[in-house]
Amino acid sequence: MKTKQDEEKQTKKKSRRCDLKVETKEGRLLKYLRESRNLSVRAVGRIMGISESTVCHSENGRRDLNKKIIISFLDAYGYSYDEYEKMLQGDIVLPENIRGECIDIIKRLEPSKLKAVKAFLNTFIG
Repeated sequence: MKTKQDEEKQTKKKSRRCDLKVETKEGRLLKYLRESRNLSVRAVGRIMGISESTVCHSENGRRDLNKKIIISFLDAYGYSYDEYEKMLQGDIVLPENIRGECIDIIKRLEPSKLKAVKAFLNTFIG
């Protein structure tokens, strides 16, 4: 049975931006750029001095993004704001996520085939 205090707590709950998820092209691009540098959410948090959840919220539409926030991510990833804008507009074509696709394929391989793939990939290492 709910008490009057419980009801007051529910009505007083502050609405927060992170309660609402609105995925954006900007957030998805930030995630792609992070992954293109092979950085984890945790690593980015350490580099930028922010929490992992702030990184996740920025990428997944639970945090409002402005130019200042975006630039701080881009600095950590080694991209310019000009490059970022061109990517958003489609002037710079993003390469496919080949690394991620390869990892997915490797995960599905049988151990015997994985040995053959490893031997083949080792031929590319100088």
